[in-house]
Amino acid sequence: MIDGPGEDDEGGSVLSEKSEFEPEEFDPDSLGPNVPTPSSEDYQSDAAGLFVRLVVVFNVALLALSIGPMLAYFEGQVDLGLRIFLAGVILFAYGTYRYVRFERERTARDDGADGEAEDGPDGETDDASESDADPNDRNG
Repeated sequence: MIDGPGEDDEGGSVLSEKSEFEPEEFDPDSLGPNVPTPSSEDYQSDAAGLFVRLVVVFNVALLALSIGPMLAYFEGQVDLGLRIFLAGVILFAYGTYRYVRFERERTARDDGADGEAEDGPDGETDDASESDADPNDRNG
């Protein structure tokens, strides 16, 4: 039988024995690797600011989308419930628009930085691969 804490026998319990490799005092910092601390410049980017704003917009939109129908159904305030629901729809559409616009700007910026999209003298992309295609091909 394994002795519980406080039950001392002549030889001591298995749980009270210390290994020769165990330190005298427990140091919680020695449990794993150091956790990196983010610097203040990590949060100054446009993406982080937009993320915080969009989280707030989508949270308010979700709240309005759920409270509007509940007001209309349970309280009988159809006009107010419809207005709150429509405000949620508008906020959700705005958040989706801002997210899609950010994604398009980021991919355009990344394509320009990688040099994959080569601009011609008039600012349009060079479509040399399309001119090499068969002119009778109507599929694209």
